[in-house]
Amino acid sequence: MSKINQFTTVSRIPIKIIIEKKEILDGQLIRHFSPLTVSYLLKQLPIFGGIHYNYDNFCYIQTQLIIGAEKPKKAFSKGDITLMTSNGSICFILKEISMSYPMNHVGKISSSSNIELLRNLKPTDAITIKQGL
Repeated sequence: MSKINQFTTVSRIPIKIIIEKKEILDGQLIRHFSPLTVSYLLKQLPIFGGIHYNYDNFCYIQTQLIIGAEKPKKAFSKGDITLMTSNGSICFILKEISMSYPMNHVGKISSSSNIELLRNLKPTDAITIKQGL
C-alpha cells in the first residue's frame, strides 16, 4: 500500500499539485479542517493559476472562488494548504507562520513531497490543482 493511499478516506481527499506540467506534489484536502470550503473546492477542481509570493511565508494562486470564513486560523505549519477568504487565493505555506489575518485551513502537502520546489518559482510559472491518487 502506498503512503498516500493509507490515509485516503472520505474526509481526506488526495490531490495533485502540478507545477508547469513538470513537477508534481502530492497533498490532501482534509474535510474536518473546513468542511464547507473543502466541498466547494472539490466541485471547482481542477483549479489553475499563476504563482505569487507573500515574502517567504507562502506562495499562492489567485482564483475567483468566493468563500466565507470557516473555522479560521492564524497559525500554520510548513506544508499547510489554506484559502485566503479576502481574495479567494489558495495558499501553500512555506514555513511556520502566524498571520495577522485568518485563513481557512483546507489541507496539507504530503511530507514525502518536496515542498521546496514551491520556493523558487517565477511569476510566469503556473500551478494546477486536481483531484488524484
